Amino acid sequence: MHLRSIVFVFAVVALATAAFAQPGAIPAPVNPGVLIDAFQVNYLPSPVGGGTPGGYVDITNAGQLGAPPFGPGTPVQTGDICVNVYTFAADEQESECCSCLVTPNALVHLQASDLVGNPGNGVSPTLGVVVKLLATIPGASTTVPGTNAGPFTNTVCNAANAFTTANLAPGMRAWATKFHTNPTTSPASTSLTETAFLPANLSAGELTMITGLCQFLNGNQSGAGICKSCSLGGIGAGKL
Repeated sequence: MHLRSIVFVFAVVALATAAFAQPGAIPAPVNPGVLIDAFQVNYLPSPVGGGTPGGYVDITNAGQLGAPPFGPGTPVQTGDICVNVYTFAADEQESECCSCLVTPNALVHLQASDLVGNPGNGVSPTLGVVVKLLATIPGASTTVPGTNAGPFTNTVCNAANAFTTANLAPGMRAWATKFHTNPTTSPASTSLTETAFLPANLSAGELTMITGLCQFLNGNQSGAGICKSCSLGGIGAGKL
């Protein structure tokens, strides 16, 4: 029995070593074809009593698709991901969508006003919004996203593409900074919290829905329903 335990331990160590000896490889999915961190969800609340949601979303790219060895673009840019953003009002309507190209180790952000200031139906959310992020591999054009077969050197994003699981990318990390009002204090007090986006299993129906509605928002040609893309830097900190 003791010998069996030793053999089992060596087998586990060997498997772990093999798994971690593949730098840049896309990690094994939890479900077939679905990466554990490609689809993440959080929310931004409205003030008590309703109103325009506030807060920030900070995003980075952990570099799981690789990174330029000598810094950005040197010798060629590699390892970028597209962070596709889909904003939903409290009544489940997809209000806006857009996409951000995030390079390895970069830090970018979206303000709440970037996500709710241009609603597709012309009605700004007043009861908070759900923010869904989908990481995909950049393509060479707006109509053809990249795939997990590589190369990971393209730089074009489009949140309205009809993605499949082959287009999903690993390495996205994101946090939401929120303002919470406590009306029971006198005067009312406001606190600041930051929470990581939570990964969620991505169903085929959800993937079809969020991208299909984004295609509709893009197709109306009015510009409504297209949120602003990310800006450089992370924000949301308070002063000590």
